[in-house]
Amino acid sequence: MKPLTLLFTFAFITLLSCKSDKGKTPVEEVVASPADCIERILAEDSEYGKERNHACETISLSETIAQYTKQLRGMDFSDCPAAFSKAFDGHITAWDSIAPLTHKYPDLRGEMHVLFDSIEKTADSTEFKRLLGAIWSTWGDIEAVQKEYVTDETSDQD
Repeated sequence: MKPLTLLFTFAFITLLSCKSDKGKTPVEEVVASPADCIERILAEDSEYGKERNHACETISLSETIAQYTKQLRGMDFSDCPAAFSKAFDGHITAWDSIAPLTHKYPDLRGEMHVLFDSIEKTADSTEFKRLLGAIWSTWGDIEAVQKEYVTDETSDQD
């Protein structure tokens, strides 16, 4: 076969193969179920939380929390139910709200929960407990929405 004939044959076959894919959904367009999205977000948060708990061994608690909330904001909630996204946004806001208080303790270093125990023994204890309570409360909101979408059967499918 001549090179020009080969080129046209190749182009024709390529064109036909493109048409045969018409109607197929690209992988990127497949939408995850709400339960899958929730479980993915919670798994990512768990990983970020492990990092957060130890990051403040080398950087300030305020920097640690800022890094953590930045990571949370970077997660893809697009396939999650609106109620879940809203609850998670409230949780991120609760974390942000504790920053003015943690700014008072720039030199504290250690595992995050140990630092929290230290702050609870300061003159800021009442305010700190209120802010920490908001973090736990917003986590409860997340878990309540999770229960609406994720059942034992959906989480066992993995």
